[in-house]
Amino acid sequence: MPTKSNSSLPAGVSVVANRPGLYRLTCMIHGKRYSEYYRSAEESKKKLQSELQKAIDTFRERAERGLLRSGDINDKSTFKDAVRWFISIRKLEIRESTQIVERFMFDHYLIPHLGDYKLKEITPPMVTRLLAELLEHGGGGGRAVYTARLEFIELICEKKPARTAGGFNLVARELGIGVENTFLRVRQGGNCGREVAGKVAKYYGVPLLTAFEKKLTVKPLSAAYVSKITYTLSALFMALVKNGILLQNPVVNAIKPRIGEKDIPAYLDNTQIPIFLEALNELDIDRSVRVAITLMLMLGLRSGEARGLRWIDVDFVNGIISIEKNCGDTLSGLALTELKTKRSRRKLPLSPALHNILFEHKRHLEEYSRSLGSLWQNNGIVCPNTTGGLMNKAIPNGAIKRILNARKELPRGLHAHSMRHTFVSLLISGGLDVVNVAALAGDTIEIISKHYAHSFAERRAAAMDIVGDSFASLVNNPAPLRLAVVNK
Repeated sequence: MPTKSNSSLPAGVSVVANRPGLYRLTCMIHGKRYSEYYRSAEESKKKLQSELQKAIDTFRERAERGLLRSGDINDKSTFKDAVRWFISIRKLEIRESTQIVERFMFDHYLIPHLGDYKLKEITPPMVTRLLAELLEHGGGGGRAVYTARLEFIELICEKKPARTAGGFNLVARELGIGVENTFLRVRQGGNCGREVAGKVAKYYGVPLLTAFEKKLTVKPLSAAYVSKITYTLSALFMALVKNGILLQNPVVNAIKPRIGEKDIPAYLDNTQIPIFLEALNELDIDRSVRVAITLMLMLGLRSGEARGLRWIDVDFVNGIISIEKNCGDTLSGLALTELKTKRSRRKLPLSPALHNILFEHKRHLEEYSRSLGSLWQNNGIVCPNTTGGLMNKAIPNGAIKRILNARKELPRGLHAHSMRHTFVSLLISGGLDVVNVAALAGDTIEIISKHYAHSFAERRAAAMDIVGDSFASLVNNPAPLRLAVVNK
C-alpha cells in the first residue's frame, strides 16, 4: 500500500504555497536530491492522491534509472525536451498568464522548427534563419478559427426559443458567450474561437467538427512580436547555460529583427472623449461592459483590473476604490489573480460622477440577477459577464471596435488599454508631476517617462507657447526689451 505523509499526500509530494494545483515531487537517490514540479487539475481528493502517487512513482523510477542528470536533460536532449524542462522550472518565476503566452510561442513557433534538433546542434545561424522565417511568413501552426456550417446554422434557427421566453438571448446567456455580439457572429457564419464553438456545438448536441469548419490562419509576424519570441527563446538557453547544460546561448550571436521607434499609442484627446462617451452610451452595449470601459478611462485601470474589481473594493462612504485583484488567464481558465506588480495595488479617489455611475450600476445588477434566478453566479464582481461570472478580455475590445465603426472621427487603433493611455495623458497635460502620475497609474516613474514621452513633449511645447506669447507682447512694446550695453 502506498506510503502517505502526514499531509495525506503521497510521500515525496508537497504542496507549493499560494499556487493552487501545483505540487513539488522530491526523492533522494544515492544521497542526491532530485525535485521537479507537477500540476494537477483534479479536484476529487481520492483521485488526486492516486494521480500524485503515480507521478511520484514515475519520477522516482526516472531518477533511479539515471534519467534525471542535469535536471533531466543534457546537450544531447532535444529542444522539445528542453522546453518541457524549462516550463517546469519557470512555474514559480512568472505568472500563469505569462506561462500561457510562453507556451503558445513554444508550441506554435519554436517547437515546429526546432523541436527534434539536439540542443548542441542549434547554432546562431539556425536561430537567425528561424527569426527571419517568422518575420516574413509567420510559420507555426497558425491560429485556428471555427465557422458554423450552413446546416448547423439552420438547426440553430429551427430550435430558436420563443420570443416570449427570451429568444436567442436566452441561449446566449445559458452558454455564457455574450448576449448578442458573439452568438450573433456564430449564427451569421462568422469566425469564432474553439472555446465558443465547443460550447455552442455541445449545447445543440452536435460534434464540434460536424457543426463547425476549422480553418488555420497564418500570416507574417510583426518585428515586435518576433522580438518577444526571441526573448523567450533566449531565456530558455540562458537557463540551460546557467545549469551547466550548454556552454553558450546561440541566440546571443544570432541576427535579431530590428524594431523601429514605437508609434505613439492610440488615445483620446479632450475633443474626442465626449464623442467616444456619447457613442458608448448610445450603442447597444452591455451595461457591465460600458462600466468596465468607463473605469479604465476615469481611473486608468488596466483591463484586467477593471474586470477583476469587486464590490468589496468600492467604499461608497469614504469615496475610495481599492485596486486589489486582476482578472487574468490561468491554466484553468479565467480567474481572479494577483496584480501585475506590487505598485499596482493602490487606492484611488471615487469622484462624484463615478460614484453615481457605480451606485446605479449596482442597483441594476441586483434587479438583473433576480430576473435570471439560478442562472446567476453571485461572485461579487462589479463588471461581470451576462451570467455573473468573469468577463473575457475580448469583450471590451469588441465594444470599442463597434464604437470606432460608428464614429469615424475617432482615432483608428483604439483598444481597451487606450483608455489607460488617455487617463495618464490627461494627468500629464493637466500639469501633474510624474511621481504622482506613476502612483495613480500603479507604475514606475521610468515606465511613465518612457511610454508617455509624447505627453510630456506636448506639455513642454504648451509651456513654450506661453513663454512665446509673453515675448510676443513685449515685441509690440520694445521699451522693456532694451538691454544694458556692456563696455569692453
